[in-house]
Amino acid sequence: MANNTEDLILGTLAADTFSLGAHWIYSPEEIAAAKLDWTGLNKPLAQWHGDKQKGDFTHYGDQIVCLYEYIKQNDEFDASKYMSTWKTFMETYKGYKDGATTDTVKNLESNQSVPCGSSSHDFSIVGRITPLLLVSKDQDTFLKNVKLFVSSTHDNEEVIEAADFFAKVLWSVNSGTSIKESINNANEGYSQRLQNYVKDGLENKDETIKAINQFGPACSTNGAFQGTIYLLNNFGDNFENAMIENAKAGGDSSARGMIVAMIMTASFGKEIIPNAWISQMKYAL
Repeated sequence: MANNTEDLILGTLAADTFSLGAHWIYSPEEIAAAKLDWTGLNKPLAQWHGDKQKGDFTHYGDQIVCLYEYIKQNDEFDASKYMSTWKTFMETYKGYKDGATTDTVKNLESNQSVPCGSSSHDFSIVGRITPLLLVSKDQDTFLKNVKLFVSSTHDNEEVIEAADFFAKVLWSVNSGTSIKESINNANEGYSQRLQNYVKDGLENKDETIKAINQFGPACSTNGAFQGTIYLLNNFGDNFENAMIENAKAGGDSSARGMIVAMIMTASFGKEIIPNAWISQMKYAL
């Protein structure tokens, strides 16, 4: 692979911690009025993040760390063993617990076989796949690991398909193919629904706030997928601008930002990540 996997994880986490400030604020006007520091990190505006502070992750980033630490310790991805670790982590977790988490924990407590994820259509799980590259010797293994990982908490056909698509794009970009070519090459064999998402994201030329809010700025794959394609297509060579414009658009900015970040870091290396974001981030790889 072209890049060190830890660099891609770093890029993904940098996107998450940078997104924390405006995350889950659905009014671009409110975000603009808050006068966030767009050169660095910020404490969250949204009440849902509780006691989180500048340099922390959202609950998405915290779960990336959970997966990364598991893989570092075990040098494998065994879905059943990982979900046991994840369940223990979540039982004492102090951050936000979304519906996918609470439903999956209930399924595990009722001794359902892994994968036994929720039916959640949330897109954010797609941005947590990068650590799986550490234990995937080829693309087929990576795609298999991604499907197991995603369905373990989000057993939803649309989400699984979206994850497969972006996993292929990530593998292709990290193997040296350009972002736009990788998106075009990957867009075969999927449902018409997903192909329409790609088409809509590529064709929209509106300014970012308008485009993201037209697609839908919330957590659902329908909306977040198109917004992510839009960002990759319009800011594919400028990481910092992509992250800032994404955050200013509001909504579930971290879900979109993590995927954009992992793919852009795969293309351009960790040098594109602003040093100030890395230095202010509380977790060190």
